[in-house]
Amino acid sequence: MMRFLIMLEQTEGGFAVQVPDLAIATFGESIESAKRAACEAIRINLTAYQENGMSVPRQGPVARHLEDPEFRELLFAYVDAAGPSETLAA
Repeated sequence: MMRFLIMLEQTEGGFAVQVPDLAIATFGESIESAKRAACEAIRINLTAYQENGMSVPRQGPVARHLEDPEFRELLFAYVDAAGPSETLAA
């Protein structure tokens, strides 16, 4: 398992979620479904890196995101996502 920082923003229809270190954006109708969508997007992204023989980008310092005024109104959380060779827990 790998741990990734996510940023959630409430919208009219649910929650937009970003994984800033992997440049991923996705959506869920609830916080939990947004977190699940982020985990699945991370797994797909990591698989693509592996299949193309590329290294996963290094995760930046959390403070960089927390201190960014553009992200001031967002909710931050961590998700544990399965890597490409791991099975996602139900």
